[in-house]
Amino acid sequence: MLRKNSNASTTVTHTSKFVVNTTWAIDPLLKQNEILICAQHALLDVKEPELQNLQRAIPPVASAAQKPVSTGAESLVAWATWHHGSDFYTYWCGDVATILQCSSLTDTERELVLLRARKAESQGMKVYATGAKLTHEPPKKLESDIEHIGLVYLRSALHV
Repeated sequence: MLRKNSNASTTVTHTSKFVVNTTWAIDPLLKQNEILICAQHALLDVKEPELQNLQRAIPPVASAAQKPVSTGAESLVAWATWHHGSDFYTYWCGDVATILQCSSLTDTERELVLLRARKAESQGMKVYATGAKLTHEPPKKLESDIEHIGLVYLRSALHV
């Protein structure tokens, strides 16, 4: 079964409402740091207050040396795009249901991710999905077939 649970917890030192508790990916080869890098890159220049809170909660990870070619946001999902040779690589982060609706996952995998997100939410956590996609053109809106799906679990900073 394709599952991976990273048990590493990361606490953020600044005063945000939430801190990253852990991550999880549908692909067992995705590591926690890769999921956090995806989220951090996707959230560059984000204006939505809820996504700004998420951005502040992500611990410092390796950042891109270059500025993105484009950024965007729609339906509580933010993205940022960089050149990748002659193509473009886009990182996505935001609302779990929206990203799953746009993902390349099978129905079974999509349901597994949704169940994990709901379970964490029932335990008082906030959950956001991440993803990435290689395209021939930079996206101007939410796209389908987003790959490399992962989850970021946040908990209240009051419970740290």
